[in-house]
Amino acid sequence: MPTQTKRPRTKTKTKSKTHRAEILNELLARHRRELYRQAYRHVHRPSDVEDAMQDACAQFMYGYDGPSGTDALRWMLTVLKRCAWGIKERERHQRGCMSLEGLSFDGDRGLETPRGEDPLDPHMSAERAERCAEELAAVDRLKPDERTALLLLGLGYSYREIAETQGWTHTKVNRCIAEGRETLRAGRLASS
Repeated sequence: MPTQTKRPRTKTKTKSKTHRAEILNELLARHRRELYRQAYRHVHRPSDVEDAMQDACAQFMYGYDGPSGTDALRWMLTVLKRCAWGIKERERHQRGCMSLEGLSFDGDRGLETPRGEDPLDPHMSAERAERCAEELAAVDRLKPDERTALLLLGLGYSYREIAETQGWTHTKVNRCIAEGRETLRAGRLASS
């Protein structure tokens, strides 16, 4: 019985690493601006844009099997968008839970000693406690949406992120922040 030699299996789609590198370099040379715009559209900090670009390039080097040209550009734009979303989601997760349920605005928060004040001086401590109580009362007078919007803004969220997380329009976010600030200002003027 004659022995059959097995033919080596080859994948017709698999590209070598050097070929992928060539395609990636060509893609970056021709479409760098468009790729950076895509990343910036989904994450707004330059350092995050760079991270998304690096992640997408790494995924391209190990995962792209298509031809060069428009298919490569479409693939890269999609992967770049997903990398940017991943970075944004990790950052959001690191900031903590987005739920505002159970947050209270009472207690002794804000009683830190300002610079130049003696923390042991009872007169200064009483003034500080009174100021803090007035500020907390002003916060309590805010509507729940105003309080939520100002809290998220204070945590560093942009108007767009507040709108996305709360399911609000940009106009509602703007209105809640403006009216909340006005309420706080009016409370400060009334107490002084």
